Amino acid sequence: MANSYRPLQPAPMEEQPTPPPSQPRAPLVQKPKRTVTLGACLACRKRKSKCDGSRPVCTCCVQKETACVYELGPNEKPSQAMKRKNEEMQGELFNLRQLYDFLRLRPEQEALDILRKIRSEPPESSTAQRIQELADLTRKQGELLGQLPSSLGSSLVQQSEQVTLPPIRLALGSPNSDPDNLSFPNIFPLVVEGPSSQRRRHALDVDVSASSDSQSSLPAFASLGTALHTRALDQSPDPRLDSIKSWTSVTKDNHLLSLLFSSWHTWEYSYFHFFDWDIFLDDLSCGKSDFCSELLVNAVLATACFHLPLIKDRSKPFGDNILTEFYREARRLWELDEGNNSLTRIQSALCIFMVLGKHGRDKVGSMFLNEACRIARDMGLFRVSLPSPEKPVDKRWERSRAVTAWSLFNFQLEMSFTYSFPPLITEQPPIAVPYEEIPEKEAFFRYRCTRHILILECSKILTESDAFVSEVPPKPEVIEVLYVKMKSCYDAQPSILDPEKFPSPPNLLAALQHHASIVRLFQPFITRSSSAERMKAYRDHAISVTRSTIKEIRRLLALHDVHHGWEKTITFILDSLVIASFGTLEEVALENNFQVPPEGNEPYEGLLTCLRAIGIVATYVFYAQPLFRLLTQSCEKLGIPLPIELISALDCYTSEEWTRNAAGMVSSQYIADLRKTANDVENARMDAIVSQWKDMSLEEKTAATQYTSPPSDH
Repeated sequence: MANSYRPLQPAPMEEQPTPPPSQPRAPLVQKPKRTVTLGACLACRKRKSKCDGSRPVCTCCVQKETACVYELGPNEKPSQAMKRKNEEMQGELFNLRQLYDFLRLRPEQEALDILRKIRSEPPESSTAQRIQELADLTRKQGELLGQLPSSLGSSLVQQSEQVTLPPIRLALGSPNSDPDNLSFPNIFPLVVEGPSSQRRRHALDVDVSASSDSQSSLPAFASLGTALHTRALDQSPDPRLDSIKSWTSVTKDNHLLSLLFSSWHTWEYSYFHFFDWDIFLDDLSCGKSDFCSELLVNAVLATACFHLPLIKDRSKPFGDNILTEFYREARRLWELDEGNNSLTRIQSALCIFMVLGKHGRDKVGSMFLNEACRIARDMGLFRVSLPSPEKPVDKRWERSRAVTAWSLFNFQLEMSFTYSFPPLITEQPPIAVPYEEIPEKEAFFRYRCTRHILILECSKILTESDAFVSEVPPKPEVIEVLYVKMKSCYDAQPSILDPEKFPSPPNLLAALQHHASIVRLFQPFITRSSSAERMKAYRDHAISVTRSTIKEIRRLLALHDVHHGWEKTITFILDSLVIASFGTLEEVALENNFQVPPEGNEPYEGLLTCLRAIGIVATYVFYAQPLFRLLTQSCEKLGIPLPIELISALDCYTSEEWTRNAAGMVSSQYIADLRKTANDVENARMDAIVSQWKDMSLEEKTAATQYTSPPSDH
């Protein structure tokens, strides 16, 4: 059938606008890079706005109509600006210290004149510029050296052109004082140190000269607060010291001499108590020579120089300074006074020993210690003195005799225990411990006398002829009895000596030495092994006690760090610092893999405290320098990470020049690492270690020369 319908088309769609012809795509326009501004102005930094760095006024400050001030100079990098600002701060700090020392040390009228100049300045004047002018004025006038002989003036005060600021971490974390930027000595002059009666038998010590062609600066670890801690301990000079200039020919600056004596009394004397202070000062002020002498005064002044930052180059053994002048004068008077046995000669010998010990020459100093013990025996200080009805009792003599006998007894035992040699006096003085009438005032000295009776027992056992080389340690029961006695004595000390309640430098050092003695007491069991079960069991006990004791030493050293810092200290504390450091090394190395810095780890932080403390002491006591090197190199061998300031300090003490000078100077029987006593005692002593450093340095130099030398034609 045919389709009758016509075909239909679909209805048209709604009309749409005809799309415009496609235009060619415009290329993306790259935004211009931001201009890098080396340093924004202060106003933009405060507003946190983008500063374009335009000078003299940036665009942002123009729009906001604010003052535009730049800290950075044109084209100056931030690191360069930081260095410039650091130098400016160092210069200003040096000027402030110069002014502070002037106001503190000079007579009141001179200080008031400067103070009036400061107060007369209008408020709008530049403080920094005015400080610079006043500091220049004091330097030009030479006020700090006013009364000193011209030959010694330049050697007394640290004339440092640059003051090194401490690391921020140290400045915030430890109240140590301003650093002394000292240098290693240019020349160690020829010095003959032994008493003339023994000098011919010790040719080894005739020539200790060493020379260098350049100086290398010592590191500074100090922070800015210790001056406030340590100077609070310094008391006003005793008026009886006004006559001190009559007892020395080195200088007539009585103000300086009084400062030296006062500083020594505050630090070293407060611990060792070499003589009765009041009896000594009475004779000094009256011009009497019964219990005071030129020899003793100059010997005290020599060892006192280590405790006064005003003295320059204290860490230079026998350098060109007033310390050496006092020492040489004491040596001259010692030779002049030879054959004259007296209490003051005994006391002088102990002070000379201290000077030589700080220079790392305790072997030479031991000659003076031996001489002091000989004189004491010849004078009958260790024999019972029967009263004579024909001769009235002189209370001053009896007091001085008793104090000298007990002081010598204590001192030689402490040195014997510290330097590992047999005690020179093996019986306690047959005299009652002095100051019975004022037991509280002299509680510290009386406690030391009691304690050293026990130390005598320990020394006899630990320093017997075969004590260090014997394969078998002492009997456990003997050591345990001594340990209990020492602990009971320490626990029974008067409360005024408690380092927790009264953390004075002598109290802290006495507590540290007690614990150091415990470590030494148990050391033979730790360094030697035995197959006997009884010995094995006691060795475990010894290790346990030693670890807890080392931890307590670290805690006490942290107390010292907080209360006093290290810029001034009783230098004998080096022994406790070294024992704590070596006692902590293996503990730190074993407990940490050091993939992450061991921050917050108590042993590690304690080790750093010790190393920093020794580093600070090394700026004014030479012997601390080789000890610092030995410890830091031991850390490196064990892979213990050290802060950059300690690494930098180590670089100062590993140079060929320093090593050569140290090898010529150190003559010490001190054993720093007690762990080595089981193998070879003599090679564990410091003089042998420093000599090994010199040999290694020469071998390295020879090897380098051979490596770089051209081949021979033959």
